[in-house]
Amino acid sequence: MGGHDDFGKRVLREAAGDAYEMYGSPVEVDYGAGQPARIDGAVGGNIAVEVESRTSKQIRGAVLDLICHRFPKKLLILLPVHMSNPTIAAEQCRVALAKFVAPGDFEVVVLAGHGDDPRLEEDALSTRAALMKLGFNAAA
Repeated sequence: MGGHDDFGKRVLREAAGDAYEMYGSPVEVDYGAGQPARIDGAVGGNIAVEVESRTSKQIRGAVLDLICHRFPKKLLILLPVHMSNPTIAAEQCRVALAKFVAPGDFEVVVLAGHGDDPRLEEDALSTRAALMKLGFNAAA
């Protein structure tokens, strides 16, 4: 699974450039007990990002981390690997996010590629478009 997640993070780096953060407090989720959970990234100081290639049930756990993250904007990037139907998984995540996050403050992107079949350019474009819908300025 590491290869798929690594590819997703490469896509995010390509889409967001230096605005993509992978470490430190921007990626921490404080659940109030023990060590904080960590998401896969943050962009522009206000967009929390999770990259997932797992089963639909596991992906929905990542949605909880996004909802609980302090940044107001949320981006879920799905790699079509272990979920039985990526389109349905994405829609389930949109419905769950919509219960807790304002419309226009979240995006769910299903990538065309993954670790075994990378499509970096195509996926970076769709990810950048989602980031821009969330207010990210790629030129800044």
